[in-house]
Amino acid sequence: MMLIELILLGLLLIAASAVCAAKHLMASVIIFTAYGVVKSIVWILLSAPDLAITEAAVSTGISGILFFVVLKRTLVVKREHQDQAEWKSWESLETNRGAFRHFYNTVSVIIGLGLSGVLLYTVAALPMVGDPSNPTNNEVPRKFIEDGIQDTGALNVVASMLFEYRAFDTLGEACVLIAAVCAVLILLRTDGGLHTFHAFVREIEEPRQDIILKYMSFLLVGMIMIFGAYVVMNGHLTPGGGFSGGAILGAALVLYVGAFGTTHAYRFLNYQICTRIITISLMFYVVGKGFSFFTGANNIAFYIPLGTPGRLFSAGLIMPLNISVGLIVACSVYMMYILFSKGVLK
Repeated sequence: MMLIELILLGLLLIAASAVCAAKHLMASVIIFTAYGVVKSIVWILLSAPDLAITEAAVSTGISGILFFVVLKRTLVVKREHQDQAEWKSWESLETNRGAFRHFYNTVSVIIGLGLSGVLLYTVAALPMVGDPSNPTNNEVPRKFIEDGIQDTGALNVVASMLFEYRAFDTLGEACVLIAAVCAVLILLRTDGGLHTFHAFVREIEEPRQDIILKYMSFLLVGMIMIFGAYVVMNGHLTPGGGFSGGAILGAALVLYVGAFGTTHAYRFLNYQICTRIITISLMFYVVGKGFSFFTGANNIAFYIPLGTPGRLFSAGLIMPLNISVGLIVACSVYMMYILFSKGVLK
């Protein structure tokens, strides 16, 4: 197992270096998606399947799609070829700038290698994973592992930590997603409305009437949606939950938009519906956990039963909170894709 981990670590370092060293952005995006695949395998080996699912859905799937869309809409790939041709004729006229550029690159590489060496030395000094004498094996994780089922009724220890012991932190993470969507909306808007530069002035190209593409995408979207719903609703029982399942649901929506176009997608999920879903989900989370913490802090009986551990309807509010977070993540991913691909939400 140690040999496999070292090989995967080497692949991660090579992929990260290749992303920075690639001359073309398209190649960097492709290498970045491969980096996400390797990292998902690493999370599996580290016994963190929740993070592996999220990494595979976000880094490998959604992030890669968003990068490809941005490169296409901003015509970066076409300009790269033009700039490369112009640079060959311009390079001979700028010898001084070329020398400064080589010096700058050399200094950057030295700093990067030095920082990498410091990080690798620090990692080498850390105790082995699973060592009973690790500082991480103190009373806090023992409390989560030993008393998690009794306190929360959830078999998934990660879910009990996210939605009970550190529920306010999870609320902050959900708010970060909303802030990211709002930031994109602000960047794309001017005083006269949405940006009108060439990257977003055209409507997103509707897909061709390819029957095979649409039928196969329809089948895949249905299966992905069912799997995403399963991951969300069983987050308190098995690895998964709101973030992982929401990313899977968001990927299904992105696939649907790519196959059928925004016109069909707006029929059942437009900007107004997304904002209402996100608002209601956030309000439910705030009210539900606020009530839970208020009763706990004042020694008031909490009337929502934990149920029988191992059953679907158990663990108190954890399953409804997982659903609310999953809806927030799915709608945020969908809105981000529409904004980056089309530049406008209706």
